[in-house]
Amino acid sequence: MSIFKPGSSAKSVVLWTFFFLGGFLSGARADQGQPVAPALGDLGFSASDLQSDPEFQKQLDIRSDMLHVHQVLGLVTAVPLVTTYVLGLTTSSSVEQGSTDTNLHAALGLTTTGLYLTTASFAIFAPKPEGLKPSGSTQIHETLVWIHAPLMILTPLLGDMVNDRVQNHQPLGDLGTIHAIAATTLVTSYLAALVMETLNL
Repeated sequence: MSIFKPGSSAKSVVLWTFFFLGGFLSGARADQGQPVAPALGDLGFSASDLQSDPEFQKQLDIRSDMLHVHQVLGLVTAVPLVTTYVLGLTTSSSVEQGSTDTNLHAALGLTTTGLYLTTASFAIFAPKPEGLKPSGSTQIHETLVWIHAPLMILTPLLGDMVNDRVQNHQPLGDLGTIHAIAATTLVTSYLAALVMETLNL
């Protein structure tokens, strides 16, 4: 038995044809319009890139902890460093007037050097995973280290030489001036490095 009524079979066939054809075309358009996520290979990632590296992450965690201590100690070290510098100016003035009392300045200078070396050790011995490179303010901070690190050794040595001459009532000559210039450069470069690293806190 036909599902079409007599006299309307042609019209029904046409309607059913358009119905099925319309549904097919709609599905095709939907498939074409649906966004397809790119494969990871298309983005340049290999299978090894997607695998976690526990050892790399462990080194990063240790480095982060040690550099945090480095930053905190760096702030602490700035206090005796600046105090030693200011005290050095007053001590120099007293020495010019005939005083030989340089003990407080010398003791504070040695304390500052000890704190500095402790601070630096946390950065020096922090693990550095392969491929990790400094950038921005951290790169500037590391560049300034090449200035204040040698001066942190040279300045106390010069100070010790100055102290010997003062205690022995010998003329300082240009040694006092050289010591002052080294100390000024040391404090300036250290504080600049401290500001650069503080930007990362």
